[in-house]
Amino acid sequence: MPARPQPRARPPASGALLLLSLMLLLLLMSACGGDSQARQQASQSKDQLDRLLRYALSIGVPASLLQPIQKQEAILNSSSPPFSPFDDRPATAYYTRLSDQYKHLQEQTQQIINSATEQFQARAQQDMQNFQDALTARRVDGFGNLSFFTQQYQQDQNLMAAARYPRDYAAISRDAQTHTQALNLMKTTHDRLTALQTTIKQLQSARIDVTAMQAQYQDDLQSFNQAVKPADFLHLQSLINAQYELAVVNSIQAVPYVGSAKLNAFKAQLDDLKKYGVDASAYQQRYNADKAAMERATTLEQYLAVSRQIDADMAAMYPDLVRGQAYWLVNEIDRQARAWGKAHLYHDKFDGNNYILDAGYTLDGIGYWLNRELSWTYTTEDYQAVVDEEQNELFNLHMMEQNYNDPTPYNKVHQTDLQILDHYRLRGSQVLMVSFTEQAMRIYDHGKLVNAFLVTTGRVERPALPGVWPTQNRESPTQFKSSDPPGSPYYYPPTKINYAILYHWGGFFVHDAWWRVDFGPGTQFPHYDRGGDESFAGNGSHGCVNVQEDQMAWLYGHTDWNTVIVIY
Repeated sequence: MPARPQPRARPPASGALLLLSLMLLLLLMSACGGDSQARQQASQSKDQLDRLLRYALSIGVPASLLQPIQKQEAILNSSSPPFSPFDDRPATAYYTRLSDQYKHLQEQTQQIINSATEQFQARAQQDMQNFQDALTARRVDGFGNLSFFTQQYQQDQNLMAAARYPRDYAAISRDAQTHTQALNLMKTTHDRLTALQTTIKQLQSARIDVTAMQAQYQDDLQSFNQAVKPADFLHLQSLINAQYELAVVNSIQAVPYVGSAKLNAFKAQLDDLKKYGVDASAYQQRYNADKAAMERATTLEQYLAVSRQIDADMAAMYPDLVRGQAYWLVNEIDRQARAWGKAHLYHDKFDGNNYILDAGYTLDGIGYWLNRELSWTYTTEDYQAVVDEEQNELFNLHMMEQNYNDPTPYNKVHQTDLQILDHYRLRGSQVLMVSFTEQAMRIYDHGKLVNAFLVTTGRVERPALPGVWPTQNRESPTQFKSSDPPGSPYYYPPTKINYAILYHWGGFFVHDAWWRVDFGPGTQFPHYDRGGDESFAGNGSHGCVNVQEDQMAWLYGHTDWNTVIVIY
């Protein structure tokens, strides 16, 4: 009997195949997708980084500083997890690493924020110091709308007290730079006004009618006293030049007198240039040519042509003149300070050595910072600002020399203090007056002595800086960290400071020195401290002004951001 045929197996239904495929796909996806918690952590880390980058831009961190972070983030964003069927461990490891990398970029971003804030703060402090220096110089000169600039300076100081972010410090820098430029231009504009006034007097003595010129001068003087912007002074300079030439044209008799006066001024500047050690041969040739041309001139046109040439030659020489003076004065201050210091040596009984008392005025002290300032100075106005600062340093040096012989007790009013208050027009301010020779501080408020302390200033190698300084920062408490490496004789471990007032950018403070017991004369040199920490207290500071802790607490509580620090 034939065998019965067997039935064929039916192929699976299409729906079953599809279901099987989907299940297999889901299995593969779950295997290569990694742990969901790891993916979520990576996503959160990316979001945190993005928020921090947006925050950094919002507070004024320059976009250029953040670009490297953004590029690295873009590379991470474009990456993909590895494909590993039936095993999600490689993908989990990928998301874990990705999260760590985002977190590392967050740390780098925070470092950039901190660094940018410190840099913008330091720049603002430097710009505010330049503003104070320019304002002090104009106070000494005693001309211009100083009340406006004093008010602007106080406003900027208040902004410094509240500043926290790069954008805050950047705004202060811009404002301080603008006002500093205006104050520097005030000086050159006043010089032109003075030259015009001198010429008017010379013409008047020659019995030439100067009524019109006097009227113009008075109008210019009024405009000068109202000017507050750089553009105001630049416009006024152009106006004075035009009025000067027009007045000469309208008075033919005046031409020889004006020409002679200009040649005399040219000669005086030429002599100064030679004194400053600048090669003056090219300018000497110009002067000789101008003098010969003036002697040959017979017509108005010829006189005016020579006069314009003298103006051009003097203008060409002026940048070299001011630059030469700036570099010459740095060394002149050092020369005078060392000469006086060697003639008035302090004998230290502790180590048997002799020390100069005025190291702050040498190239080891303020000279170093003046040279540093000159290294980044380019414009004539900036060089003139340094010259003004140097002339103030010379004045302070002479006050120190005068005060050296004053037997008045340290806690009483000193004549030199009053001269300084008047010279810098600080009778209406609160002033911390620090004396090198006495190692003492006297606090004046609107010209009245309100307190006095013995202090310790910087050692000879790192002296405190003489000058008229603004309050640049106030910190309570804070921690000082040495800029010198371990092993250096100037290294110190991180040190808590209770009260600190920054008086010069670069880390120069008035602050408490809780590790000292002895303050006063001689403590800036090697000595034995009666009860302090000898590792700290056996010598002067690193350029700061050290004050006994309780006295510094009083000082910090009775001063503010508008307090001026004078060191001489």
